[in-house]
Amino acid sequence: MKRNLLTVLAVVLMFSVAWPAMAQEGAPPKVIQIYREEVKPGKGAAHEKVEVGWPRAFAKANSPTHYLAMTSVSGPTEAWFISGFDSLAAWEKDTQNNDNNPALSAELQRLSAQDGELLSNVRSVVATYHADMSYRANGINIGEMRYFYITTVRVRPGSDYSEINKIALAAHEKANVPERWAVFEVTYGMPRGTFLIIQPLKSLAEVDAFPQTHGQAYRDAIGEDGSKKLSELAKAAVISTETNIYALNPKMSYPSKETVAVDPAFWAPKPKAPAAKAAAEKPAAKP
Repeated sequence: MKRNLLTVLAVVLMFSVAWPAMAQEGAPPKVIQIYREEVKPGKGAAHEKVEVGWPRAFAKANSPTHYLAMTSVSGPTEAWFISGFDSLAAWEKDTQNNDNNPALSAELQRLSAQDGELLSNVRSVVATYHADMSYRANGINIGEMRYFYITTVRVRPGSDYSEINKIALAAHEKANVPERWAVFEVTYGMPRGTFLIIQPLKSLAEVDAFPQTHGQAYRDAIGEDGSKKLSELAKAAVISTETNIYALNPKMSYPSKETVAVDPAFWAPKPKAPAAKAAAEKPAAKP
C-alpha cells in the first residue's frame, strides 16, 4: 500500500484487502490504517500531481493491497489515505513485500521526496473495527460512494462510550433510519479514547436529509428518558467531537478491480483527448 513502504522509508506508519473489496463480501476490515497529510496552502494541485504517481507505481508492481484517497471538503486542508487489513501481521507482511521490491522501493522514495515538500505535517493512525457499535455497516458498496462523513469523538479515560452508542443504535434501529456507518477505535497515532465514526455517502444530498432522517420518529424512538440519559452520559464522558466531510479522489486512489467495475467512468476515467488546434485562418482575398 502506498504508505506501508513509507513507514520504513520515513519512519512513519500506513490493510491485504482494502475496505472496498471486503465491504462487498459483507463487512468492513478488522483494522484500518489512515495516513493523514496536511497540505500546505496553495499546494493542493501540485500535491495531486505527485500523488497520482503512487497508484501508478503500485499498479506497475501488481500490488494486491489497495487504498482509497480523499481530500477534505471541510476542516483543515488534508488528504487521507485509507487501507485495510485482517490484522497487524498482515499489514507487516505487506510492508515487507513492498520493501523487498527494489524497483518499487526506488520509485516510492522518489515520490516521497517530492511529496514531503508540499506537506506541513503527516500522521499515521491505526484503528480497529467495532461491529457491535456500527450501524448496518455490512454490504456497503464503496464503488458507489463519493464522500466520507467522518466524526471524531474523544472520550475521557475510563468512560464507557459504548453505553452512549447503544442508545443511539437502538433509536436508529427503531426509527429505521436509512443510514450506514462503521465505528473504529483508534489504537495508535491519536490519544486513547478516540473513536472514528465513518459514514460513506453517495452525495451530499444525504447530508441535506439529516434533519428529516433524524426527525420526530428518531426523537420518539429515543424517548424523553433516553434523551436525558444520553445527554448525561455524553456530558460525563465526551471531551470533544468534530465532524468533517471528505471527497473521494479516484486519481489519488488505488482501488480494487471490483470497485472500479462499479463505476469505471468515476474510478478509472479515460484521459481526455488533446484539444484540436484551431484551423488557420485563410488569408484575406486580394482586392
